Amino acid sequence: MPRILHITKATILLGCTLVLLLGGCAGTPGKDDPRPVGEVVNRAEQLIQSKAYAAAAHQYAIAITKDPTVGRYYLRRAEVLERIDEDKDAYRTYEQAMKMVSEDDPDHLEIMHRLALIDANHLYKLDEAEELLQRMPGSSIERYDTAAFLYYQASQYDESIKLLNTALERVRSADQKALLLYHAALVYLKLEDEKNTFGSLYYSINNAEHLGLIRDIEQLWQEIN
Repeated sequence: MPRILHITKATILLGCTLVLLLGGCAGTPGKDDPRPVGEVVNRAEQLIQSKAYAAAAHQYAIAITKDPTVGRYYLRRAEVLERIDEDKDAYRTYEQAMKMVSEDDPDHLEIMHRLALIDANHLYKLDEAEELLQRMPGSSIERYDTAAFLYYQASQYDESIKLLNTALERVRSADQKALLLYHAALVYLKLEDEKNTFGSLYYSINNAEHLGLIRDIEQLWQEIN
């Protein structure tokens, strides 16, 4: 019996090591990593350039361990996880960020927005998405977009388009514009409006920077073609 227990523990440790190398062990990653956080982030970005997304996510997990209150580390880690369809791990990253990143941090609203979207679009946690919506500033683009997506999920397409158009008038960045246009494409697809579906998707593709959004655009493009 003791020998069986020893083999089982060794197997578990080996399995955890392999998972850690792939970027997802449940332990604390990089606890004893001697590198400064800037070096870790630079390595993560090099891996993203090489499309080694799982390894990059692991590097950002190390960065988070070293500096757990920096919102952009959580956002970037979740982004690369979304790119490789690890939506549940991305969700957990956003949830952790909501607890660790101050509400005064400029990244906090984006964290909330991304969490709401992954709830509504990929994990079907609509009640949680609606709760997050209520916590967003009333006139923010993030609130308009989240509400529009929830209207889309409820098949209230006219209301969704109205909110998206309002948000597009206030857009602050190309990637933000891409997200709104992707959501518009989803709505127009349901309305069987081929011209606006392809038009919205075309401009979304040409403005998108967020890796998770690029994944979603690619999937929609494959679906309609």
